Amino acid sequence: MEMPKMKIDVCNLSKSYSTRTKTTHALEQVTFSVDNGEILCILGHNGAGKTTLIKSICGLLKPDSGDVLIDGISSVKDTAYAHRKCGTVLEGSRNIYYYLTAYENLQYFGILNGLTQKQIQTDAERYLQLFDLKAFRNVPASAFSRGMQQKLAITVALMKQPEILLLDEPTLGLDILSSESVIQLLKDLAQERKLSILITTHDIHLIEQLNCRLIFMNHGKISCDSSLSKLKQESRNARYRVTWQMQTEPLPTDAQTQQQQNDIVIFETEDISWLAHHIASPQLVQIEKCNQSVAEIYKGVMGHV
Repeated sequence: MEMPKMKIDVCNLSKSYSTRTKTTHALEQVTFSVDNGEILCILGHNGAGKTTLIKSICGLLKPDSGDVLIDGISSVKDTAYAHRKCGTVLEGSRNIYYYLTAYENLQYFGILNGLTQKQIQTDAERYLQLFDLKAFRNVPASAFSRGMQQKLAITVALMKQPEILLLDEPTLGLDILSSESVIQLLKDLAQERKLSILITTHDIHLIEQLNCRLIFMNHGKISCDSSLSKLKQESRNARYRVTWQMQTEPLPTDAQTQQQQNDIVIFETEDISWLAHHIASPQLVQIEKCNQSVAEIYKGVMGHV
């Protein structure tokens, strides 16, 4: 059986920024691959190298060494190819013209990317409706709120019908309903159109809802590459929910009581030694591992690098 072709291969990518007094290593030997139709979220502190990575993949930034291959073609050597294949939204909605209306932005970028007038009209109407911008189609983008500008920026990126979607904080400034629309759209694009989607984000809700592969970056290096579900199972800071029949035996010192009725108490703890000591106790009614939140996983991963 033929293995699916990799859409993106990031190969030993390195990039540094230097001033007279300091050299910052934004990327150091970063290597990973992304399949067709895969969603990948890139997490890390500010300055971890996430945006530099996105810019390097789409050909906006030339790395010091290493390469990015899109269908086997180097985006470092052939930046025009990378620009055609990638739809990119950088933080700050930088891919829209503020003096143009919403529809004019979509029309302009549609023409720029070689779409027919019929395609432009069909796609523009669809995305304006989807992102709740239809009533503002003839309003200049300069009059939009930050959230509306972000939605328009994502729509512009989609108008070129890209095969790769690179999003830098895509839900920043969006209200709950708009954020939910973006999340569902990303799922649909990955599943139906097999777009490879790379997202940098601090949005915990977005990560939870996408339930996808995560890469954690720290000081320009990848510190962890795994799926959210696997990280929840293997979290270093595992917490357990215990149903306990209280008598004279003291609870663990870190016990967080969730519920108590008569002599039965339900609490959560991370004290593995206490659990191991009492695992055969007749007072133990039930024990189960708690699902770790994204925030807890993030702290666990980034706290050990």
